[in-house]
Amino acid sequence: MRRGETKIGGDVRGFQTTKWNLVLAAHDAAAMEALIRIYWKPLYFFVRREGYDCETAKDIVQEFLAGLLERGAIFQADPARGRFRAFLRASMSNFLKDRSKAASREKREGGRRTLSLDFARGEAEYEKLQPSAGETPEQMLSRAWARSLWEDSLAELSGERPHLEAFRLYLKNEDYAGIARKTGLSESAAKVAVHRLKGKLRELIVARIRETVTTPKDLKEEIAEFRELLG
Repeated sequence: MRRGETKIGGDVRGFQTTKWNLVLAAHDAAAMEALIRIYWKPLYFFVRREGYDCETAKDIVQEFLAGLLERGAIFQADPARGRFRAFLRASMSNFLKDRSKAASREKREGGRRTLSLDFARGEAEYEKLQPSAGETPEQMLSRAWARSLWEDSLAELSGERPHLEAFRLYLKNEDYAGIARKTGLSESAAKVAVHRLKGKLRELIVARIRETVTTPKDLKEEIAEFRELLG
């Protein structure tokens, strides 16, 4: 991604009810699962960085997230006390401290629900996401969150072909002449497509971040951290 090119931000003054608020207010498991879509891989990376092997980490993440949905633990959280990502990180840290292998095995054998999570893909991405020197599990979770958020938002543009291909080439620092040659668009059409998709991607990312914070201040800080983490 070109540094700073997406200009992620925009107007953060108005603030509507967030998806996290809706989860808590309505005990809406479907909304909770929508939030999990972006956060499960960062949590998996976090657990792996804590020293657990692949299979154990998979069990831990499944058990942790299923517990949030089944026991209603998420509904005891207070959004006013921090961002959703911070809540999940703290909850997982506490879960790891309290967890025993015997207890977790009993819960799995007792028929705990299995979430549809692509751990094979998650493990492959974990192997590629090499930790920086001295990087903590918490820092890796944040970096993985930013990457998951970026990729999930970019995937929503999948119906924009061939304009999406032009945008992907732009993100790889291809010039407009090269973009036009590879996509069949004119240079002017390529510029218009890139400009439009930059704006659409920015809106998608801000909308997703807005779902997991409760104040304009938190939104502004989360956007700033997202941009920094992507570099």
